[in-house]
Amino acid sequence: HLDAQAGARRTIAVPFFVQPPAGRPQTPDPGLMVSGDVVGKSPAADSATPMLENAKPENGEPEKVHACAPWPLAARVCMWFSYAQVIASFVVWWLHGVGPRMDPVDQVEVKQFHRAKVMLLPAMLLESCYLISSRNSARQLKLHGSEMSYLVILEYCVKMTCYSTMAHFNGGIVHVNLRALGPVRACYTVRYLEWSVAVPTLLTINNYPLAGKQPLSVFARRLFPNLFVTWAYILASWVAEVTPDPTLGWALVILSFVAYLAAIWDQVDIVLEADHNVSGIRFKVIVVVLKEIVFFAYGLVYLLGIADIMSSLSEQMFYTYGDVMLKVVQASVLVVVRNWEDLAELQMALTRKVETGREDRRRLFHCANAPIFGVTQEGQVTAWNEHLEKLSGIHEDEAVGKSILELVESGSREGLKTAMDNCWAGVGSGAVEVTLQRKSPDKQPVQMLLALIEQLGSDEVKTITAIGQDLTELAAMKAMHERKARFTAVLGHELRSPLHGIM
Repeated sequence: HLDAQAGARRTIAVPFFVQPPAGRPQTPDPGLMVSGDVVGKSPAADSATPMLENAKPENGEPEKVHACAPWPLAARVCMWFSYAQVIASFVVWWLHGVGPRMDPVDQVEVKQFHRAKVMLLPAMLLESCYLISSRNSARQLKLHGSEMSYLVILEYCVKMTCYSTMAHFNGGIVHVNLRALGPVRACYTVRYLEWSVAVPTLLTINNYPLAGKQPLSVFARRLFPNLFVTWAYILASWVAEVTPDPTLGWALVILSFVAYLAAIWDQVDIVLEADHNVSGIRFKVIVVVLKEIVFFAYGLVYLLGIADIMSSLSEQMFYTYGDVMLKVVQASVLVVVRNWEDLAELQMALTRKVETGREDRRRLFHCANAPIFGVTQEGQVTAWNEHLEKLSGIHEDEAVGKSILELVESGSREGLKTAMDNCWAGVGSGAVEVTLQRKSPDKQPVQMLLALIEQLGSDEVKTITAIGQDLTELAAMKAMHERKARFTAVLGHELRSPLHGIM
C-alpha cells in the first residue's frame, strides 16, 4: 500500500496458520509477508509471534479477525473424492446417457409422497413462527443467529417442493433402477435432487452448534469439503443407478461409498476441532453421532434395495418417512438446543450481574468514608471496613470473628444489644449511639451513631450491616461548649454579686 503523504511502502504481515498435531495449540507462521509486489520473509520471522495483533481503528476498539486454518488431511481427501466423483459422473453420463423412464409408476409409492407433504407442513409452520418471533428478539438473534432459521426454512421448502412435485406429477422424473438385481424398481430423480440440497443444508445445521463463536461464513469454509463430498456422492449414486453401463455403474457405487467413509472421517475431525467450552457440547456431539447413524441406515437401505433384499415399496417408504422424521426430530433438537443456550446465556448474565453487584458492594463497603461493620445474629463481626480500622486502630483480621459487644464500651453494650434484637425482630432499630474501644488504651474511645440494616450476605446468611457516623469530634466540641457555658455562667454570677465590689 503506497502512503500518499510519506511516499513509502507499508508492509503488512499476514500469518498463515498450520494445523498442529493433536494436543498442540495453533500458532501462526510469521515467515510469510505480503508487501505490495514483494513476497518474502517477514522481519518478525525470527521472533516467535504467538498471535496476530489486531489493528485498532480510530474508535480504539480492536477489530475481530477470524483466521482460517488450512484444511486437515481428511478435508483434503474429501475434496479429492469430490472432484473424482463429479468428473466420473459427468463422463459416464456423457458417454452413456441415462436409462429408460419408469412407466407405469407404482401408485402406492406415490401415496407415500402425499403423506410426507402433510407431515412436513406443521413442522414448517412452527419453524416459520419461530423465525418471525426471533426477528423481534435481539437476544435470540444474538445467540443463535438468523442464519440457522433461514437454513431450516430452506430445507423445509426444498422437501415440500420435491414431495409436492412427486405427489402431484406421478413421481416426477422416474427412471428404471438399472443396478437392481431383482424386479424392476423405480429411481426417483426428484428425490436425489432434494437430497443434493437438503442433505448439505442438514449437515450445516447439524454442525454449526459446534462452531462456538465462529461466524457461519468462517465455519462454512471448514465445513465445505464435507458438504461438497456429500453432494458429490449423492450425484454419483444417482448416476450409478440410471447409467446403462453396468461396469461403470458399479464403479460409481463403490466410489460413492468410499467417499462416504471419507466424509465420516472428516466429520470426526470437525467434532475433535470443536470448541469444547461450548454449552451442551456433549449433547451436540450426540446429535452429530445420531445423524451419522441415520446416514449409515440410508446407505444400507440403498444397498439392500439394489440387492433386492428390500422391496421397492419398503425402500421408498423408508426414504420418505426417514426424510420427514429426520426433519421433525432435527426441529425438536433445535428447540432443545436453543432453549438450552437461552438458559445458559441467561444464567451467565444473571451470574455476571450478581458478581458485579457483590463487587460494587464490596468496594462501597471498604472505600466508604464512614465506619461500617457487619455482624451475625449471634453478634459476631463478619466485616470491618477500612475507615473503621483508621478510627479504632483495630485491623479487620483482628475484629472479624469477635463479638461486637467486646469491642464497644460497657456503657454502650446494653443499648447496642437491644437495637440488634429489634432489628432481627423486624421492629426497627432506629439509631443507637455507642462508644467503640480503641486498640491503644491511651487514646480517647470513638463515639458513633449507628443505623442497623438487616440484609442477606454473600454466603446466603442473614447479617446486620451497621452504618455509623463518627461523633468523636462532635462530642469533644459539645463537651467544650458545655465547659464554656459553665464558665460563662459562673463568671456572670460572680460579676453580678454586690459583695464583689466591696471585697
